[in-house]
Amino acid sequence: MTGALPPRTGRPGDGPRHHDRHTFATPLRAVDRIEVLSDGPDLRFLLYKTVNPEDPYMVGHFPGLTLLPAVFVLEALRQATTTLVGADEPLNLVEVRSGRWLAPMQGGDEIRLDVTAKATDDGRWLVAADGARHDGTPVAAVKVVLGDRDAGELPTPVGGPLLPAPGPSGPDYTEILDRLPVRHPMLLVDRVEAFDPGRQITTVKAVSGSEPCYQGMADGLPLSRYMYPRALMLESFGQSSVLLWLSTGTAEGVPVAAAFRDCRFTGEVRPGAVLRHVARIDRLMSNNVFVSGQTWDGDRCVMTVGALIGSSRPREKVDRTMAGAS
Repeated sequence: MTGALPPRTGRPGDGPRHHDRHTFATPLRAVDRIEVLSDGPDLRFLLYKTVNPEDPYMVGHFPGLTLLPAVFVLEALRQATTTLVGADEPLNLVEVRSGRWLAPMQGGDEIRLDVTAKATDDGRWLVAADGARHDGTPVAAVKVVLGDRDAGELPTPVGGPLLPAPGPSGPDYTEILDRLPVRHPMLLVDRVEAFDPGRQITTVKAVSGSEPCYQGMADGLPLSRYMYPRALMLESFGQSSVLLWLSTGTAEGVPVAAAFRDCRFTGEVRPGAVLRHVARIDRLMSNNVFVSGQTWDGDRCVMTVGALIGSSRPREKVDRTMAGAS
């Protein structure tokens, strides 16, 4: 449920130290339970999540093929660390230093993340996690920085966002639906504003207060709790990148996120914002694409993506049910 955080387990007699349900915006309850292994200066814990096709947003992610979005692993680290440190305000993604997704996480899979969180001198948390499915298959290796919502200003890229050019601007909404393997509420691209096929794309995502990440929130909360989840902002950028990649004719099979590097965030994005993603292809390889870019809210640069690596895999390599796996 929106804003729900997991119970803290593994500490007999220790009362819960987490936010009430529905007190800040989040895509889903990304953690089922936590087992604390070490509660010293460096936190060490195990985080568990079973991929549930009934979770918010999941029904629209690869319809007919339930896969946990890579960005929801980042959201799980945010929720679990917020729970354990007892922060007055929910922690937020400040930086994704690296993230590698090694195998698909399908409906019914229980994912276990082995997590270490270290406090930094500036009041943030450096969080590292290695994830595996219940069958022992490694699925993720992630390093992120978590902190408060104001991470300082990002360097403003030269030239600002690419603005629409006269003439055709790329796929319209129905064509976006035809090309992307996502549906409401996981479809996070509303419009293509500028399009240079195979090279660069500018897309728009309007942040509405009626989105599932705000559903069920309590009345009377401060404005800070309505900050749009940065995991969803990164997912929206990723979908824009897939639209650009598909224009090259080199993406065959199921497009999935393989890695993120050097992604940085700053400032609050709230309902009413109109996000503008600018994504550029830096390199194409066999079944892989390397994309970088920025996300803007008006004239504020709120996210920079150093590298998003997409991989195109045959469906039978992604959907284990096709191979008769249990």
